[in-house]
Amino acid sequence: MFDSLAHSILTRGSRLRLLAESAVGALFSLTVAYYGAAETGNLAIGAVLVLLGAGIAFYHLAPVIALAVSSLAMLFVLIAGWSGGTPSGALWLPIYLSIFGTVAYGSVTVQWTGRIAAVALTAGFVAGGISVAAYGLGPLGLIVLLMPALGWFAGELVRSIRNRRALSATVTAVSTERDAALTRADLEAERTRVARDVHDIVAHSLTVVIAQADGARYATTADSPGAADAFGTIAQTARDALADVRTLLTELRHTQEAGPQPGIQNLDALVDSFRDSGLTLTVHEFGDRGGLTDARELALYRIVQESLTNALRHGDGAATLDLDWGDAAVDLLVTNVAAAPAPASADAAVTEVTHGEFPPERGHGIDGMRERAILAGGEFSIREGATFRVRARLPREPREHSHPEPATPDTIDTEVLA
Repeated sequence: MFDSLAHSILTRGSRLRLLAESAVGALFSLTVAYYGAAETGNLAIGAVLVLLGAGIAFYHLAPVIALAVSSLAMLFVLIAGWSGGTPSGALWLPIYLSIFGTVAYGSVTVQWTGRIAAVALTAGFVAGGISVAAYGLGPLGLIVLLMPALGWFAGELVRSIRNRRALSATVTAVSTERDAALTRADLEAERTRVARDVHDIVAHSLTVVIAQADGARYATTADSPGAADAFGTIAQTARDALADVRTLLTELRHTQEAGPQPGIQNLDALVDSFRDSGLTLTVHEFGDRGGLTDARELALYRIVQESLTNALRHGDGAATLDLDWGDAAVDLLVTNVAAAPAPASADAAVTEVTHGEFPPERGHGIDGMRERAILAGGEFSIREGATFRVRARLPREPREHSHPEPATPDTIDTEVLA
């Protein structure tokens, strides 16, 4: 309760409300204290009446405290026998306001405290009004006797309005989320449909083209070497296009935000897919996999995927993938030879681009790899020339009970030709 009061005091709106209510409560306390002391000639009654202002100052922020303090002060006045404490007097206003605050702003327990106090006071007022003929039961007198109940009903009304507003805000938020989910579902359905159509039309057609071109190449090798070379070029181009289509289908079927994200457990399947696409790929892997966060696993997978895609599209059909799983980081190196002969000055004009540089006329693939590495807390660089190299380094999570074994070149060294 006190923590909630402190939190409310610290907020700007609550501070302004507290200042206003405290000012009104202080003015009320000074007024009734002066009036009570002057009427009775008893300074003790005036001093006690000062506490009534708490019912006005704290009815919103701490209603149960306001109700308790103002009720104790009024109880003292009643015991002292001062007639100014009759229900028709203004001294009861802080108690009515406190009852309203407990029902409107309090917890479930506090609400029931206010309801019980309202019922008890109303019953007492009505019983006193019936037994004391001086009160009478006219319209105005009846309103005075029912003031505790009116405070209760006003609190219930305000609380129901606040609950309805909160419910409306919740319904609005849920509706917005539902609409967004339906939109995402529609987009996913459309992406899946497009991916299915592309697969059925383009991928199957490219497979037929590859098969026919390979068959024609073998059939014309002896009779027409030039035609055989042309058919080989057709088959290789179709394989490259098929690899691009497979990558596109993967991106279409799974969104980056909601779809299942690949990790190091998918690296073997990725390597096999590139070998199936015609890339002669040699893999050297040292150390034990693991120790990467999900974001870094995804970054490693995407960098390997983009590097091998570039090697397949722009290389001579062969590439080398080196993965070194060290204690602190995993080092990635992808190497391939350019398909076309490099210019005579290529060796003298070899360029190396690190993660801090952005060369002009660059495609999105290399920039994407660089961004993934940097966002994962790693490093990235490329080296261009007759031989193209992609280097990346991603930090690994520390292992509490690790006993690393010295890595040797024979740990994992596989070479599979397409």
